Amino acid sequence: MTASNPDIPLVALRREIDLIDDQVLHLLIQRFVATERVRASKAQDGSISSSPFRPAREAVIMRRLTAEAEGRLPPELLVRLWRVILSASIQLQAPVTLHMDAALGQDLSTRILIAQHFCGMAVVLHPSPKDALAALLTAQGDLAVIATSSDWAQGFAPREKGGAQVIGTLPVLMHGNQPQLLIFGHAEPQASGDDETLVLIPGQDLDIVSNLWQAHSGTYTLVSLPGFLEAAAPLLHDVLTRFPGARIAGSAPRPLKVFP
Repeated sequence: MTASNPDIPLVALRREIDLIDDQVLHLLIQRFVATERVRASKAQDGSISSSPFRPAREAVIMRRLTAEAEGRLPPELLVRLWRVILSASIQLQAPVTLHMDAALGQDLSTRILIAQHFCGMAVVLHPSPKDALAALLTAQGDLAVIATSSDWAQGFAPREKGGAQVIGTLPVLMHGNQPQLLIFGHAEPQASGDDETLVLIPGQDLDIVSNLWQAHSGTYTLVSLPGFLEAAAPLLHDVLTRFPGARIAGSAPRPLKVFP
């Protein structure tokens, strides 16, 4: 690269950086022009009314970009940069408000994680996770972010009754096994190619060998099963049959795996 040549004056290197910045700016303008065309298309077919948030599409984008970077850029940097772009794109398509319980915002690391993922999105705080989920019953285009192990299960309403489903998890990059946060919304479930299906089951410490992880929510357990599963899929059907009262809680792309 030119920058590795010590004989090139610093002013020339800075000029080169300025030209690159100009190219990045023009490409961003082109991207948001394309986003406006997406908004117009969704407005025509009515798909934007449920939610402009598309976790599967975003997961595919991030996997592709991190693979193309081939380690030349840190995955954390790519995720932060594209979250700003994707979040702005969402909010250009339709206004979205993020609902969360007030206690969730007291932890600094959690606040930073949410702020980086939902850049600039309006936030409404509620007394409890149950209240945050209840807000989505009348705000179909909004989102709720809930701590995975909080007592949210008592406020969970089935999709057929207008309830929001889990459509994503945080963090985007895999850190451990269990996600820290769940994203609820009304977006139509879509497969991303590497997904998990979430089932809410009464009881705790369940014996499900094939699960990816389990998390307690009050007297319920949230169980993650590998794959984007329809109700008739053998694994999901077996769990729903074995455990009375079990309900599908949603599906989400699995966190991005980054290997050294």
